[in-house]
Amino acid sequence: MRNRISCSAQELGQLDPDMVESVVGGQVFKIGNQYFTDQRVNIIEANGTQVVAEVNGTYGVYAQTIKLRSGTLSTKCSCPSTEQPFCRHCVAVLLQQFHVGPTVNDGSTAASSSATSSSLESEPRVEDPSSSDDPAATVDLNFREATLFIDWIQQAVGQLGKEARLAAVPKSLGGVAREWAGVIDSLNQQFLESEEDRTDAQRNLKSAEEMVDSLTKELETVKVQAESSQKTNTGLEKKVQQLEESLTDFSKISKERDRLVSKVSAMQSELQNKGAELESVSMTLKSLSNAIRNLLPSDPS
Repeated sequence: MRNRISCSAQELGQLDPDMVESVVGGQVFKIGNQYFTDQRVNIIEANGTQVVAEVNGTYGVYAQTIKLRSGTLSTKCSCPSTEQPFCRHCVAVLLQQFHVGPTVNDGSTAASSSATSSSLESEPRVEDPSSSDDPAATVDLNFREATLFIDWIQQAVGQLGKEARLAAVPKSLGGVAREWAGVIDSLNQQFLESEEDRTDAQRNLKSAEEMVDSLTKELETVKVQAESSQKTNTGLEKKVQQLEESLTDFSKISKERDRLVSKVSAMQSELQNKGAELESVSMTLKSLSNAIRNLLPSDPS
């Protein structure tokens, strides 16, 4: 189980019990604190920002790797627990780290301390026993230890690049052989962590690419909608322009109609006047005709 949460502390030793309890809750903290009290925690290697440990849980021994980098607390445990944001075993390790500090302690010999200290360097390396200042280093790898180391390395080969923790190193294995085993185990952990970081980066990149694709599709949809709206607006503008032109023509026709109506009215008025004049002339002609008729002599017959 691997989890990451934001953290304001700069070193693991700053995570006091109250802070840990406020993050995980009372029940998980209570069990983790009991593990710590019962001395079930075995710190394998540690510094201010990283600790590698083992906790003897209820159903077996589980391996933990806890890091604090760039404001992010990363916890990893080999247990199957679903406790969030991290399990009781990581709680026990943090409590041990808070009380003990960044020390190295795997419960074995001083040579083991030297191995885990070397594994914290950026580029772990195996010292040549023949170049060591300690004369005991040249005779530390006896036949029995060599056999134990070969048996251990044969088991570890199948776990390299797969398991967070390799097979447990026999307690009777000491000296340079144990130191080699510690370096191999440390290199394996660093490789797995690099693979996990690479996988996380690829997952984040894929998520970002999917988001970009989604945003691109949405942008294309908005662009099509905008173009459609623009075409609709253009059509409406043309119709409005045609309507305005029709209204202008109608206004001209209306004015022409009013002019013609006025002209027809004037012509009707003039015709009425002419009719009155003709009627007057007709009456005058009738009067003249009667007067002429009266002036003519009457017929003698």
